Amino acid sequence: QTRAMMSSPAKGVRGGVMMLVAGLVAGSSAERIVASLNQGWKFVPNDGGGGGGGQNCTDLDKTFPEDFSNRQCTGLQQAMGVNDLAGCAAACCASSSCEIYQWCGTTGACTPHNSCWIGQLGGAGGPGACHAQDGWESRGHSGGPPAPPPSGGGVCNDPRCDPKTDDSKWRTVNVPHDFVVEGNFSETFTGEAAAGGLGTTDPKVHGYLPFGIAWYRKHFTPPATIGKATTMYIDFDGIQTMSQVWLNGVFLGSWDFGYTGSRYYVNDTVLKIGAENVLVVRVDCTQPDGWWYDGGGIYRNVWFTAITSPGARIAPWGLYVGGSKPTGTISWDATGNPSADSELMPSVEVWNNESSTQDFNVNVTVVDAFGVDVGFVSGSGSVPGSGGVIIWSPAKALAMPKARLWHVVAAPNKPALYTATVHLTVGGVVVDSVTSTFGVRKTEWTGATGFALNDKPFKILGNANHQDFAAVGVAVPDHLQWYRVQAQKNWGSNGWRTAHNPPTPALLDACDELGYVMWDENHRNGQLDQVPWLIKRDRNHPSVVIWSICNEVLCNSADSVNDAIAMKELMHSLDPLGNRPVSANQNGWVGPKTPLDVQGFDYSTQNYDHWHSEAPGIPCISSETSSAVSDRGEYASNATTGHVTGYDTDYPGWGESAEMAWGGIKEKDSEGILPRAFVSGGWTWTGWDYRGEPTPYAWPNVNSHFGIMDLTGFWKDRTHWYASWFPNFNDELTATPHHLHAFPHWNWNDAQPIDIWVFSNAAAVELAVNGKVVSRQNMTKFGHVEWDKVPFAAGSYSVTAFDETGAAVGTPEVVTTTGAPASLRASIRDGVGSTLYAGCGDMGLVQVEVLDKAGNVVSDPDNTDGTNITFAVSGTDSAWVEGTGNGDPSCLVNNKSPMRPAYHGLALGVIGSGLDTGTITVTVSSPGLTSSTVTIDVKAQDPTAADFSTKWCIQQPKW
Repeated sequence: QTRAMMSSPAKGVRGGVMMLVAGLVAGSSAERIVASLNQGWKFVPNDGGGGGGGQNCTDLDKTFPEDFSNRQCTGLQQAMGVNDLAGCAAACCASSSCEIYQWCGTTGACTPHNSCWIGQLGGAGGPGACHAQDGWESRGHSGGPPAPPPSGGGVCNDPRCDPKTDDSKWRTVNVPHDFVVEGNFSETFTGEAAAGGLGTTDPKVHGYLPFGIAWYRKHFTPPATIGKATTMYIDFDGIQTMSQVWLNGVFLGSWDFGYTGSRYYVNDTVLKIGAENVLVVRVDCTQPDGWWYDGGGIYRNVWFTAITSPGARIAPWGLYVGGSKPTGTISWDATGNPSADSELMPSVEVWNNESSTQDFNVNVTVVDAFGVDVGFVSGSGSVPGSGGVIIWSPAKALAMPKARLWHVVAAPNKPALYTATVHLTVGGVVVDSVTSTFGVRKTEWTGATGFALNDKPFKILGNANHQDFAAVGVAVPDHLQWYRVQAQKNWGSNGWRTAHNPPTPALLDACDELGYVMWDENHRNGQLDQVPWLIKRDRNHPSVVIWSICNEVLCNSADSVNDAIAMKELMHSLDPLGNRPVSANQNGWVGPKTPLDVQGFDYSTQNYDHWHSEAPGIPCISSETSSAVSDRGEYASNATTGHVTGYDTDYPGWGESAEMAWGGIKEKDSEGILPRAFVSGGWTWTGWDYRGEPTPYAWPNVNSHFGIMDLTGFWKDRTHWYASWFPNFNDELTATPHHLHAFPHWNWNDAQPIDIWVFSNAAAVELAVNGKVVSRQNMTKFGHVEWDKVPFAAGSYSVTAFDETGAAVGTPEVVTTTGAPASLRASIRDGVGSTLYAGCGDMGLVQVEVLDKAGNVVSDPDNTDGTNITFAVSGTDSAWVEGTGNGDPSCLVNNKSPMRPAYHGLALGVIGSGLDTGTITVTVSSPGLTSSTVTIDVKAQDPTAADFSTKWCIQQPKW
């Protein structure tokens, strides 16, 4: 049975009742058992209706009468783990909805070799969407339109959610999983992919990856040791977009929101304890709720929780420790770590599912990052029966003398975190316990001076980001969330805006542990039922310094201002001690009558001074800025190929270059984020490139150009503007050397006039070509220097930085004319894969550089050298190539392909580690070039190791 924890079903529920909570879960204990359900799901893409038992394939020619050999069809999904033509046919047979299979062997023009693609002819657009390409072995059959989705309630009426259905031939996947990213790019959407949602009428905004419908089935056996648990539930942290869930053929409910989690309560009538259960999820992502790449599938973690004791228990996210604060003077040590006498006022939300009132005792203990006891508070209370709720808090706050404060610190310093554990006892017996990390910090927002962190002025140097990453789509492993944050810190950024939705919990953990502030964003204005899920889940995270109601058109509702006020008041009521203001990215709410605590300025740099003059006492922040577009290694825009120049000169009508938006360059009175103290900071659109929204182009352009980095994390030239001006801006007691970067490459036609730019924070920069000094130029603060129309002459040019005294500083940068590709050089990208831990879901990043004979990375100015790189793994049985990328926004190679053309000399492989310990050898090769190898050490899990984190390596049992 399902059980509601609200008086009425939440919005989006169909055919069942569920609670709008999921995500951060407590660790297992004797009285609360938590298990991961991420491993070993059975998966079938595309929903044609009519049964999950597969097709009768005893005679392939009858089942698939039409021959599609030597033709490639678009809109299909790659079937992973298939090794031959027979296996490819079997993969299609395993799905009742599959209408075509295509196998690319080892010969012919088809790519990638040894790959299988399956799907529907409707999804492929029919024969008209197929084009001639030799090497494909393929057969198919025409099918009818998809059947309507199964009706909810009662016993399952579709074979795919029938627990007796044989799913042994279905593909096995682990979640998080994004099945949309596995598809082939398609210029047009047909069939189920053409269904409409917000912004979906134009395939380009979603990256030309067709949507679809898919089924997931999970077989698991809860151990008999959980006994007659009184409360059991299954949490999905995120399913994109609409989902229906069955357990053992019984419909549990549905959820229509891809960015918030869902929870389904079960009892031992539905769940078989000590025996096999079948959990089934139907996912429909044909109506995404955004105008960017949303992905599709069970793309966040899945959990099972059982509470064994009856009566009183701790509510989901019922331990609130987000109200810790300094009470004494903040002091700073010599390396930049703050501390102060502080206090914590915890609260605990207690529920009772017994019929009678229960008396309880609470004990909250706090330890620091080294396990040293800080203190405890305790008390007692009573909670009414029959679903009663009470929020307990101590009579006096817990004192934390000389507490180390959470702050954005420079390595090797780490932000200070504490751990609070609450034990709930009834009659002297512990009946429930929950643990949460938290941090102590002081924040302040003012209209005149912006934002302060721990009594220091702190300009937020942030970036807005969507969720997806190279190869994996939106199903980013927890471990890679740390990399995505650290990659932005590497060039001086200090904040993440979760655009335009609540983040995955691992991203919050990464920001906490790395010292990175967060703008935590709700998806739509007026969705009051989803606010508790966001606030209660995230309010203990010290990195969260501001809540956001919505973004731009997502702020529109029937009564937008009053809805925003109601949202704000609810957010404050759920986080009364966090000192977090509420904002939104909405210019319509700017001014003295704003419904917000902090005004969000959406671009419009030229209006900052005017808006501030109208409401000088109300804090403000640039909630979205710049939207500059550029591509790595490109120095002329090309609408045909879908590339944008790497010079920071291009931006849409609403945007500006980095130096304009942030530095006020070319703005009246230098109006910009950095020169204006009253602007609390800003969020560049975006830190990373992302799939979809390829402004200003369309097909074959499938990715955006907005990112400061490309989709794989490789730096663009524009990244160096941020690396020049961000790292030292907030006086974080670091001594960053003078940054220096010159571009473009030096491979041109003889005497061709070339513009040379330099990003640097030096006082002056000198240019020399082939050893001859051209000139020295002074650097404008927050700007750049450039030399126009420098005649090209093969060899090299160099730039040298000088300080205010005229002395040369740092090492000159030399840009050399490169030769033809000669070899490959593989290495671990930013240390992600130097060591991985077995069974943690870790993935390593292997970057490949294409070198000439002299060892220089080739510039490949026209992107035509044809270097196609193959990634292969050996050494452990469970290692695999998850996919590849290269940062080219117009690359149409499948995201999961182990082969990838280099883009201006670079490519990236994403390597899965699996369950086995040992050494993975990654070999990269390309015809005619010297290959290269790199090793990844996969160790047994060791929670005591310095590079091991239980935050991203699930320690709960895996069922």
